[in-house]
Amino acid sequence: MGILMIFSTILATSIVAYYILKQYNPIFVFLFSGIILLILSFYLIGTPIPSQTQRNAEEITFFTTLLDSFTFITTTFQKQLSGVGLIIMSVAGFAAYMKHINASAKLAFLANKPLSKIQNKYLILSGTFVVGMALKIVISSYAGLLLLLLACIYPVLIALGIRPIVALSVLSLIALDYGPKDGNSINMADMIGQKDNVVGLFLHYQLWVVLAYVVIIALLIPFYFAWIDKRDKAKNRLQEHNEIPEIINPQCPTFYILLPWLPIVFLFVAYFLQIKLDVITANFMSIALVFVIEFIRHKNAKKLGEDMVVILKAMSEIFISVVSIIIAAGVFAEGIKALGGIGILGDGIANLGVSAVILTITILSFLVYFFAMIMGSGIAAFNAFGRLAPDIATKLGIAPITLVLPIEIASALGRATSPIAGGILALAGFAKVPPIEIIKRTTPLLLIGMGINILVSWYLTFL
Repeated sequence: MGILMIFSTILATSIVAYYILKQYNPIFVFLFSGIILLILSFYLIGTPIPSQTQRNAEEITFFTTLLDSFTFITTTFQKQLSGVGLIIMSVAGFAAYMKHINASAKLAFLANKPLSKIQNKYLILSGTFVVGMALKIVISSYAGLLLLLLACIYPVLIALGIRPIVALSVLSLIALDYGPKDGNSINMADMIGQKDNVVGLFLHYQLWVVLAYVVIIALLIPFYFAWIDKRDKAKNRLQEHNEIPEIINPQCPTFYILLPWLPIVFLFVAYFLQIKLDVITANFMSIALVFVIEFIRHKNAKKLGEDMVVILKAMSEIFISVVSIIIAAGVFAEGIKALGGIGILGDGIANLGVSAVILTITILSFLVYFFAMIMGSGIAAFNAFGRLAPDIATKLGIAPITLVLPIEIASALGRATSPIAGGILALAGFAKVPPIEIIKRTTPLLLIGMGINILVSWYLTFL
């Protein structure tokens, strides 16, 4: 039976990967396969379907089994929409408002000013990377941040003599999802039952992986891309520089660069003062404060109504693109868990002793990395497999965060390796280069990032 359960788990994962590679909608694939797996698990190995309805054996029929499966989906929707889903939607609403009033664009525009003072162009690339990673804590969308950097920093890089393909490659490395405002970070906290401790998890765990990634990749960038330029020159692949795009200073007051930081400031102040403040409230407080500032600036109450529409529209769009994937991937994860193969593999790995933890971190991280690469979405891959990690961590005797964290980071790195990821397509389309040309140049550094992620996360298991 154990072999059947493991085989069923591998087969189910492979079938899902196949249909995603065939470019079927991942929401449909996850949701449909999750229902099928829940029903099959019940009939093959007797795993009960998660349901609030308790039934006696004589009451169970195929119809009630089907009903319980859909009831589980309903429960998952209710739980996510009132929890992590609403948190992510509030973050998206605030981010869209910052974009709408040009506050985030102003921040990115002014952040690139110090770069023009650096003489060595390869050190400029490292500086760009560090600035971009710092902005990521405020502008949490990967594609959104890259679009801002394309408008504000990319023209500076080209004007300083950096080749477009190299500039694009460095921007694509600004890949990690982190910080209290990030959807994946919020989801990670929810997976381990610490939804209200996003700031604490960031400070005590996530920050160290991010810092290690930023420091090591920033040090490698000058040497690596100098070698890339020499290699391309030897192979006669050097491109002519594109026409330098116009650098536009966004129209808003300079102090608006502080506004995108408001939710972060509220959350950190509340954390250190030991005041209970959730991410949703921090975002809505920030929106209200910006409303006041915008009213003082424009003296137009009607404009605030239009701004509210921008916020609500962004919240609805993030539901379609992110929250629905979280829900569908959660159903799929429950189906995979019901097959039992993951539990058996977890028990087997736990018996390996000292090497069990590093082996598990490596296997799960690369599994999510490759799924994110296939799907072009980090959050979908993370939710499909991240929810399995807490149970495995318990079997290994480690804190769940130390196993969920490397999977979360791996999902972001895998997305940056995907030629169909929104951020990569935005970069490639902007400079009219094939996405694969960016991927070919960044994959070695992203794999080094995976090594950093795995080793630092392993170290955190000992703390």
